[in-house]
Amino acid sequence: MILPRSARLAACFALLFAIVTASAPAADPVPKWDPASTTTPEDVAGLQSLQTALKEAVEKSVPATVALKYGSSNGSGVIISEDGLILTAAHVIRDYDPSYKGKGDPPPMPFTSGGKVTIMLPDGSEVTGKTLGINQGMDSGMVQITEKPKNNKYFKDGKWAFRPVAKSGDVKKGQWVMSLGHPDGPKAGRAPVARLGRVLANSKGFLRTDCTIVGGDSGGPLFDLNGNVIGIHSRMVFPFSLAHNVHVPLDDFKTDWEKMLAGEWIDKPAPKTGGAYFGVVFADDDTEDAWLREVESKGPADKAGLKPGDTITKFNETQIKSVRQFRKLMEGTKPNDVVKITVRRGTEIVDLKVTLAKRG
Repeated sequence: MILPRSARLAACFALLFAIVTASAPAADPVPKWDPASTTTPEDVAGLQSLQTALKEAVEKSVPATVALKYGSSNGSGVIISEDGLILTAAHVIRDYDPSYKGKGDPPPMPFTSGGKVTIMLPDGSEVTGKTLGINQGMDSGMVQITEKPKNNKYFKDGKWAFRPVAKSGDVKKGQWVMSLGHPDGPKAGRAPVARLGRVLANSKGFLRTDCTIVGGDSGGPLFDLNGNVIGIHSRMVFPFSLAHNVHVPLDDFKTDWEKMLAGEWIDKPAPKTGGAYFGVVFADDDTEDAWLREVESKGPADKAGLKPGDTITKFNETQIKSVRQFRKLMEGTKPNDVVKITVRRGTEIVDLKVTLAKRG
């Protein structure tokens, strides 16, 4: 079996570090790693330096990384204030249609703040919290711990261990970062899992890295090597890859900060009155590709065969480059129109015909 590039790199690091610890003189100083570096270590000393920086960042960050249990969902989060404010992904703290019998994930229910959240701390103990606000399109959300901490090695004097947030816009392509979370959900006796990676892209609305994340990591923190929170895990890039992932930048959290603290659903859909209805929910901001986060059950798109993860590339004969362009074309339609939609589904190109409906 051929391991992913990130796994091979990690294995090389481990092997080289084992060699150097067996052969290098104990007195040789380890040079300090620049947390903003975008370079690859070129020698054993560089590998030692990067490993030391990673180890120190993990030790600082583990106490603030938590697991979240909400309804049937398991996810992760990070405490960013001494009074227990947690950042996570919106999809971790949503309710989903329990009656859904179709294929794929069930559609989300309307969001209301104040829902009960069970929070598992790094020592395995649990406390209670409540949901605050979300921005579903950005996939950002907040939770507030509603209990005081008991003194232990992580928490003392009635204050929660937390990590500061940093300006994500300053993060550079190629910079080394680390992800923490609870892959496949929390497991008794297992601390949050750390994975090293690099930034692949940093644009408005998203950070992309090759840090490995899987189900259960959603909502967990992405850190720089100073141990500052720079992003929140959102999703794997479609088609799924464990080492190509999207994170919500902290700068985008800050845009909605006060509204989410107040428990608002930032992008709550307007009532469906009149106009043509397509029945999908797009991800991120409207300048990105028309990638489908959700397809509404029994809506026109669902009936035509569109699926979550599809990327719309054509509307009739018009090439689609962004969500904004798709919405502009929809403005010229009316109920009962039949539109030809072309989507990219993994490595396939699929043509579908969608009969638009009237909004309820």
